[in-house]
Amino acid sequence: MNRENTMTDLNRRTFLGALTTAGLGAVAGCTSTNQSTPNFETGGNEKRLRQAATTYLTSPTLYKAPSCTCCDGHEKYLESTTDAEITVNEVNDLKAVKSKFNIPKKLESCHTLDIEQYVVEGHVPREAIGKLALETPDILGIALPKMPAGSPGMGGEKTEEFIIYAIENDGNYREFITI
Repeated sequence: MNRENTMTDLNRRTFLGALTTAGLGAVAGCTSTNQSTPNFETGGNEKRLRQAATTYLTSPTLYKAPSCTCCDGHEKYLESTTDAEITVNEVNDLKAVKSKFNIPKKLESCHTLDIEQYVVEGHVPREAIGKLALETPDILGIALPKMPAGSPGMGGEKTEEFIIYAIENDGNYREFITI
């Protein structure tokens, strides 16, 4: 093996090693699990909102990518804290799901929950679902964009307030609740 081939092989190994490390770091938040059930502050209404979510969530459907473990974490969180029996639908084309439910691109997350009258996008705490159940607003649903650390199903610590947005029927969105 000549020097040029050796350098190319080393560069390739270095690149692949760095890529693997970056990939593992990127999914660490998804694969990490919280051992305790988080409770999210809502200005004193937490218990009432949790109870409303428990009553409201009966048989939702969760749309997720087959390999996403943080979605599994959110499913387990909702099932264990609300007694819901969630049907999981693994799909390869999440963009089609987002389009079907009219989720604005800026509000997208890794999974979508269909709770019949509404859609819930992302790692939304049960307290926000409880508010949705109690108020029954004329909206498409609610969303917690991206995958914030410390949200239900995600690892890590909550470092800032979560802003859950209401998705309006016309595609616009506004703040629904801050937790």
